[in-house]
Amino acid sequence: MFSVHFVFLPGHMKLQYHLIAFLLLFLCMATEIVAQHWQADAGLIKPFEANVTVSSGKNVQAITDGKPQTYWESNNPLPFHYVAEKRMNFFLNNENFRSIPNQGFVQAAFDGNPNTKSKIETGIFRLQIIHPQALKLITLKADVTDTLEITVQYKEAPPQHLVYLPTQRFQLINFRLQTPHHVSTILLKSHQSFDLYELASLQKYPVEFVQLDFGRVQKIGWIASRHLNSKSVQKIRIYTSLDGNQWQFLLNLNPQAIPYLQIPLKKEIDARFVKIVFTLNLKDYQKANLWEFAVYDRYGPYGKPPKVKVSINDFEHAFGINTIWGWGYSVYSDRLKPGTGPGKFRMLTSQLRTYHRLDWDMKNPQHLPDYQQMADGKGTPVNQWLNWDREYGYWKTFDYHIDATLSFKEDNFPDTLWKNPFEESFVFGQKFGQHFGKNDHPLLDKIEIGNEPWNYSGVVYQKILAGMSKGIHSVSNVKILPCAVQAYKPASDNHDYISKYLSQDNTRWIAGLNTHIYSYVFRKDGKRVAVMPEDPRSAVWSMANLSRYRDTNLPGKKIYVTEFGFDAAGGGENCIHAECVSEEQQAVFGVRMALILWRLGAENFYWYYFANVQYDSFLHNRSGLCGSYATGFKKKLAFYTFRKTYQFLGPYHFFKVAREDDQVYAYWFKNFNNGKRLLVVWRPVTKIAVTPRWITLPVSDSVNKITPLLEGFSTPYEISSGKLKLKLAGSPVFVEF
Repeated sequence: MFSVHFVFLPGHMKLQYHLIAFLLLFLCMATEIVAQHWQADAGLIKPFEANVTVSSGKNVQAITDGKPQTYWESNNPLPFHYVAEKRMNFFLNNENFRSIPNQGFVQAAFDGNPNTKSKIETGIFRLQIIHPQALKLITLKADVTDTLEITVQYKEAPPQHLVYLPTQRFQLINFRLQTPHHVSTILLKSHQSFDLYELASLQKYPVEFVQLDFGRVQKIGWIASRHLNSKSVQKIRIYTSLDGNQWQFLLNLNPQAIPYLQIPLKKEIDARFVKIVFTLNLKDYQKANLWEFAVYDRYGPYGKPPKVKVSINDFEHAFGINTIWGWGYSVYSDRLKPGTGPGKFRMLTSQLRTYHRLDWDMKNPQHLPDYQQMADGKGTPVNQWLNWDREYGYWKTFDYHIDATLSFKEDNFPDTLWKNPFEESFVFGQKFGQHFGKNDHPLLDKIEIGNEPWNYSGVVYQKILAGMSKGIHSVSNVKILPCAVQAYKPASDNHDYISKYLSQDNTRWIAGLNTHIYSYVFRKDGKRVAVMPEDPRSAVWSMANLSRYRDTNLPGKKIYVTEFGFDAAGGGENCIHAECVSEEQQAVFGVRMALILWRLGAENFYWYYFANVQYDSFLHNRSGLCGSYATGFKKKLAFYTFRKTYQFLGPYHFFKVAREDDQVYAYWFKNFNNGKRLLVVWRPVTKIAVTPRWITLPVSDSVNKITPLLEGFSTPYEISSGKLKLKLAGSPVFVEF
């Protein structure tokens, strides 16, 4: 809290004092408002709040605690827990049977309490099923002095004979029945009177359930669930209800699916209640688990996409690619043949992002590199041959804008090397910024403080970001970005949630937020695959979370997508891991994803990677626009589609959305130099060569030419009454007016 005391002073002194006091009060209030304004979870979309009830078990709060590593576990219905459950014990419903002796006389034997008893004086007890049913088993507890014979009469099969022995007295014993035959009568007979403590029966496979009550009817459009179970669970079904009495089946879940699944519904459903029903196997000690469950509207955990804004950058200055020192040749780029390395890619981008490994420059932050000595040819403390100036300087001859990510992570530059993280990173930042970000002739246009240091200590990284960004800013105007983060999933296995790395105290000097976005999802069977970028599950839409975080905490800052891409065969190399798409899909999905990221507000978006990595097929090793060194960097189809996009859209800015739904995406682009407009249109489909379909757009301008992104996709069109009709497959088309 802050207080200001006014005193009476003569003349101008009083006025000055009041003015100073007012300014102090204003500054303090502004500081307090800013402090209160910062929200570490501003990007999150919370699921519908719900009251959770369960059939049995413990740890109910784990179902909705936001932590997919914690779980609810039910009781085990078998061998005997089901006996007290009316939803499972067939004989707890008096309308299902009648007994001889009469019902009232033996009520205690059918109350679900194995500690109450009914006396059977005659030694004979008959139970008649009013409507014969296929029962799974019966459970019996009795006090007998002689063998108790049990005869189960079936409607369509010979009787089944069972015995309950005196050595079993006072024990609950299960007897399996001959399903699917229908039981009509159960006869208990002994030569002596006996006490019948309990007779129970399981008609169906045992079930456990979790029920969510939202308190009011909600429009449900998205289910998120982690429901990994052992083989004890044979089926999981989800139901919805408006009133908690009448239930409608919604969908099945795979009990053995390992990951946290995102499941958008085909259409929104009005419901107040959701029930998850687990069907267990007919074995003893089987239980059900639910690790996490959340329900959203149709936008899911990403929320509604951000409002459309005209892009500041044209495509030439927005789209980029990721690369590395030497462009895969392991020699300085100035030693490469013309048309290779940086010369090869200038026809499709002017923006490069490179991985500047910190462990190439220094062994630890206590012994900093002398970058001037490096530039003079004396190397760094780690590599005597290294000269970043030579490499970056050559790239600059092609008019590239370079973003260098200072790459460090636990396995090559552990956080324990930083003894005084803020102080050491500040000094390093000054040295690095002064050399590479010279205001008169900078080699770098952007500097990222960390690539994916997601196994670093969050406390250490926050100090590094604060110190290094302050150090760079003190000597250079180069743009500074933090490491790649996301703002929609706090419990991510990557440990890349934004609040671990960014805070109010370390974001003063950054130009914006940095993220990596790949369009991978887990299917219902638990297998991870790539999907088209328009898929509602795609992390493309997490741009909305970052936008909300930015608007709340860092208004006016930009969002940079420094990695996106798809893995595919091509360039002379295969692609056989689960996340692979076809070469044609990589080429088309890549362009479509780039345009969507642009529309969602990305200042820059860099394709990962310039070329395949020369190893076996696994994640990201086949994401190149070319094959690897082993194939001579043979161009893939994606190289040509991005080149064509660059040729068409280079001087254009994203302008507005003409249409964006499950049938068609249509974006307007504008060249602010000459006023020309261009429309890019595509159908959001997975199969590129899907059967063409007519779509309609509100366009009255005269069409000059329509060019498909992929060759062989002709696009008939008609214009009438202010509408443009196009016959489209899955490949985008460029419509010139």
